[in-house]
Amino acid sequence: MASDGFLLLKTPRCQVAFLHASWTEWKNLFSFEIYGKVGKLHIQGLGGSYGVERLAHHRMSPEMGPPETTSWEYPAQDTSWSLEFDAFIKDIALDRPPDPGLHDAVAALRVVESVYAGRTVKTPAGIESRS
Repeated sequence: MASDGFLLLKTPRCQVAFLHASWTEWKNLFSFEIYGKVGKLHIQGLGGSYGVERLAHHRMSPEMGPPETTSWEYPAQDTSWSLEFDAFIKDIALDRPPDPGLHDAVAALRVVESVYAGRTVKTPAGIESRS
């Protein structure tokens, strides 16, 4: 069974983000793109069967020709989970609130809940979600 999901997030200043998740791709694929006025970041791969992690910065030229592109590859093992867990343990040991914290988690869950309910919701950060 094929399935696709689309999510639109918008701030009060009309900054927009789209999320597309798909099960229709037959090959493992991770692709994340961030667009701006004068460029784009393209993040690919998660290691393993998703391929080598890559970051490409595409900078638009004023004359709108092909963009200037700089790319980086990260073939080493991803240690971000270990680093995050170590920071979490340190937060507990030092009796400090984690960052991001509980309010951030609640705001994220409100967005997810609104997507399932098919309604618009405003989070404390001012982000609207609409499914």
